[in-house]
This record gives sequence, C-alpha cells and structure tokens, in this order.
Amino acid sequence: MRTPYMALLALSGVAAAFLVHLGVHTIDIVVSVYTLIYWATAPFARPLPKPVGYIHTAIGMVLLAAFSYFAALRIAALLRP
Repeated sequence: MRTPYMALLALSGVAAAFLVHLGVHTIDIVVSVYTLIYWATAPFARPLPKPVGYIHTAIGMVLLAAFSYFAALRIAALLRP
C-alpha cells in the first residue's frame, strides 16, 4: 500500500522541480498539475480502510473542485473579447 504514495511523492517532487525550472509561480498551474498527479495515482491506493478512504475521497474532491475552478477561470479569460 505504500508504493502508490511513494509514486505520488516522487511525481510531485519531479513536477515541482520542473515547474520551478520553468519559472511557474501561479497557484492555479501548480494545483492543476498536483490534481492530475493525485488522480493518476489514486486508483492504485485502493482499497483503503473506511476512515482513510473517506479522507482520501474528500481530498480528491477538493482538488477536483480547485482544478475545475482554475480551469474555468482560464477558459473565461480566453473567451473574453
């Protein structure tokens, strides 16, 4: 069960280093990349005990809501005349 979490940690570290290398400092891009990494590694951490599973699902939903919000802001900025 530790392997998916180690993959999440490693991918997050690589993504953070790459974003720093690119000079990205906006929170929306960082949250979006972390959300995609989280959702890519989350299926491999299943099944979880009930209390941990609820927390894991809640974190995923909060990250998905933040990703949706930032994506909507970017799309709205593109659609403005």
